Amino acid sequence: MGKSEVKTRPCEWCGKPVQQPESRWRKRRYCSKEHRRKNRIAEAVWEFLDIW
Repeated sequence: MGKSEVKTRPCEWCGKPVQQPESRWRKRRYCSKEHRRKNRIAEAVWEFLDIW
């Protein structure tokens, strides 16, 4: 009946496996909110430095 197989992808920040729920239309890229925030901050810094 149910699937025993759980799909995972590596976290883009640390590489830890992140479960991918079937019902989501967007894939989970990070294992935690902290890593998502770190990535947003890093991207903002790189964009700022790229302007200079």
